[in-house]
Amino acid sequence: MDPLSSLDNIAELIRRRASEGATSKLDKTYSDKLAKARQKHALEKKKTAENVKHKIVTALQAVNDQEPENYQKMMTIFVENVLLWQFNDALANDPHFRNLVDEVSATLLQEPLVIEQLQKL
Repeated sequence: MDPLSSLDNIAELIRRRASEGATSKLDKTYSDKLAKARQKHALEKKKTAENVKHKIVTALQAVNDQEPENYQKMMTIFVENVLLWQFNDALANDPHFRNLVDEVSATLLQEPLVIEQLQKL
């Protein structure tokens, strides 16, 4: 018996079963697992976002309102924490991280809407 023809037969059986819906139980199990994983990820991200928000608010409360550069400091705190949250805390060890934070902060501070939001803080 030719081993290749056996493989062809097995492949044909798999195609037939798949077209008959024999994999629907597997598909449902996979879909359920995927949905649970998405829910878990969303919950973890929400918790992490809440932690980052708390960290930012706490740091912003330490900024002196009377300092002339307070918007710059506030934006730096915000940008730094969001970047670390989104891209991993290890990014803080990158020698170019401070430059990135400064550039993003400077760009955002050129937007009047951003300044307005900072004033509301």
